[in-house]
Amino acid sequence: MPQFSITSEINVETLRPDSDNFYKLSTNSADLRGLAERFGWVSVDHLAIELIVRKVARDCWDVSGQITGEIVQNCIVTGAPVPENIDFQIEERYVRSADQTDHVEVGLDGTEPIKNGTIDIGELAVQSLFLAATAWPRVEDAPDGYSVGDQELDHPFAALSALKRQNSE
Repeated sequence: MPQFSITSEINVETLRPDSDNFYKLSTNSADLRGLAERFGWVSVDHLAIELIVRKVARDCWDVSGQITGEIVQNCIVTGAPVPENIDFQIEERYVRSADQTDHVEVGLDGTEPIKNGTIDIGELAVQSLFLAATAWPRVEDAPDGYSVGDQELDHPFAALSALKRQNSE
């Protein structure tokens, strides 16, 4: 199974037509540190991605596969580390764009364009990892809300806040 990195691109002309083309992600510790830094995470401890690229029609390729990983993010409330296991299916369709001189408009919702004859398989993997992660991680015992210092009562909802405090007493 050919290896690919987080910076790999696949030239679609080199893919075997009418058969599955298998790829497996290869990373090192610098790649994982770079991903954690890029996304503002504490760490990426493990990442494994296996993809299948298949030509499904003229100028059309499907990429599918499995992503598994272990990441650590900071809780959005407390700042405490929140570990997360990721197990996610990737499914993406790539199409070659029509020549601009044709002035043909085709609805390509849910597809990605092939740029310069290549599929950016590394970026697909990285973006899929980001999308699979919890957007707003929280530790289990994180409070629903918090305040810092004395709150001033001159905000637009000060009267409602005072009534709420009065009713709770």
